[in-house]
Amino acid sequence: MSNLATECSSSILKWYTSRPWALSCDSVAYYCEPIDGGLTLIVEGCGEKAFAPISILPDGSVLELDSSATWLNSILSSSTAAFQSSCSGPRKIRELKIVSSGLRSISYEAVDEGGERLLIKALRRLENDNIEHLVLRYLTFVNYKRVPKFICNLTYKSSPYIIITNFVDGFPAATAYVNDASNRSTANVNSIGPKIGLAISELHNVMMTCSESWCRPEPITDADIKRWLERISWRSSWLRDKGSHMLPYSDRPLVYEAADSLEELVSFLEPLAEKLLGRTKLRIHGDLHLYQIVESQKGDIYITDFEGEPYKMPASKLEKEPIARDLAALARSIDYAAMMGEQLRTGASLLQVSSWPPEELLRWEKEAFKSLLESYVRNAESKGLSNLLDGLSSLFFWLIERASYESVYEIVARTGYHYVPLNAIIRYKEDFDELAKYVKEFSSQQ
Repeated sequence: MSNLATECSSSILKWYTSRPWALSCDSVAYYCEPIDGGLTLIVEGCGEKAFAPISILPDGSVLELDSSATWLNSILSSSTAAFQSSCSGPRKIRELKIVSSGLRSISYEAVDEGGERLLIKALRRLENDNIEHLVLRYLTFVNYKRVPKFICNLTYKSSPYIIITNFVDGFPAATAYVNDASNRSTANVNSIGPKIGLAISELHNVMMTCSESWCRPEPITDADIKRWLERISWRSSWLRDKGSHMLPYSDRPLVYEAADSLEELVSFLEPLAEKLLGRTKLRIHGDLHLYQIVESQKGDIYITDFEGEPYKMPASKLEKEPIARDLAALARSIDYAAMMGEQLRTGASLLQVSSWPPEELLRWEKEAFKSLLESYVRNAESKGLSNLLDGLSSLFFWLIERASYESVYEIVARTGYHYVPLNAIIRYKEDFDELAKYVKEFSSQQ
């Protein structure tokens, strides 16, 4: 670690290093800066910035200010040198309750003085390329109903910090998929899958009409195709040279085999990628998995978390991409759900179930994704949305690309889930995967 800045007390640093969202780096730098009512703690390392507004209580303990309704009301109602708020009007937060806390953000259910329930999402990373507030603001403006309604947002020194939307009661779609996978059933996924496909088709259609620079559709160029292919090769090299050394020695053979498989797949993927030339790229969801999709208590589908993929390297979260990438991400998410369901069914480790998945489980994956994709296509065809259908010829390419991203992400974030994408890549190369075969055939027919 670097020398600690003198304004960060030992109690603050002790508190920070015990936080689950603390940066996991060999070398970090700490900064504490005064703000109204407390301090901001900024930690730099691994190419990232962790962030927390804090206050020191009389007993020496640390209070996270974004857990204080009093402080939130203060900064939301008036802009300061550091904090800029788009919130206006008499709305005041009365109650706060944590609903989720992760490595990159913490979310609260809040109630305002009028009794309206809100979702307040406070980020733990300062990222100038996070444009979730722009996406939600646009989708709310055009009256797209399948996202939480955007209310306002707050920035810290121009970086997104807080987003406030209305609160959606419900459960992540992943719950239904994991349960069905465990029971070898498609009852729930055949019910929810078509609704998800419809919602995504409508989302892509709305984003096709966006005219702002951050989202405006553009034709795909040779440079785009070259860059997308290079992503996969870069990740293959990263897995071999760096990723393998971030895992236990026993995992290295798996990493090396997956890296080799990616390299072999690139040559096959080049013709698929070349078909993208002249087609459309736009601002898509960018990290669409089953935990980002909520089924409300009324059975409606809502899409959440538009901040993009963390650790997307070597790509940028601001890059525009074809709509097929969102669908490929959902296909990959179904693979995760299948492996989690198999763990519930058998009690085996993630390594065991992802290394030798039963054939009937792989068939389940195919059927689960098929019902979703067919719904997407039906809606596009019924509304004459040829621009959506044109983008699906690259679906198999993006299935591989997304798996390559997941392999890097799971290792860097130290989630323990790296076995899922690494083993999937090997199955894809060996043509031993029902979902991948279905996607490959579907792509060839577009």
